[in-house]
Amino acid sequence: VAAAAARYDASEADVALQTAAATEAERASAEAQLAQAQAQLASLLADPAAEDVAAAEAEIAQAELALADAEQALAEAAITAPFAGVVTAVSVSPGEYAAGVVVSLIDAGRLEVVLAVDETDVGSLEVGQPAALTLETWPDVEIPASVAAIAPQASSAADSALVTYDVHLRLGDTDLPVRAGMTANASLITAQRTDVLLVPNQAISADRGSGTYSVNRVDGDTVTAVPVTIGLRDSQYTQITSGIAEGDQLLIGDTLPLQQFGPNSE
Repeated sequence: VAAAAARYDASEADVALQTAAATEAERASAEAQLAQAQAQLASLLADPAAEDVAAAEAEIAQAELALADAEQALAEAAITAPFAGVVTAVSVSPGEYAAGVVVSLIDAGRLEVVLAVDETDVGSLEVGQPAALTLETWPDVEIPASVAAIAPQASSAADSALVTYDVHLRLGDTDLPVRAGMTANASLITAQRTDVLLVPNQAISADRGSGTYSVNRVDGDTVTAVPVTIGLRDSQYTQITSGIAEGDQLLIGDTLPLQQFGPNSE
């Protein structure tokens, strides 16, 4: 029994080593040594004293606990990615202490575009809102997207009074081999109407004092200022909800009248 206890002491010391090193090979060695010690102890305890059996059983329990600690340490030493992806950078080498980012990886199937949206515009955005993207690599190909998240906290540069919010756009289906880090241009669709009357922004005159709008309608040789009510607008066109009709001719600045205004969408 004494010899068996000595062997268990050695086994216990080996298991403690596994806890420190926490490697797969050392854990396997600890398991083998524990099993061997158990077998040897069983053969020596054919007719032992009760106190010797109790002591040996206590040593076995301690060895099992040490082995469990080694297995736990080994499990905690493994770095598990939160998603399946591609490793883009490894920031540590074997033997170094990890004190920051260890590995950088991306999910190529869930790429996002991050926009800095001015605080005056962010109020009109919401998660799920549609958007359209073009990439500098393929400027003529439009990729569908949608708003995935809007930052709750504003960000602003120290040398600028401009306040912006990060808006994350998730790319839709595309056959293009889009890669992380590409430069993108985005158009956010804040509202959408179909079958509406559109006119170029240059055709509309605004009275900022009264908040009214008008266009110059051409009737033969006569040009008449007509009040209009506007709806949605973008950087090029404005929706007209009342005041003129499809087919009216409008004067843009001092140029010739632009004809055939009709239903469109924005």
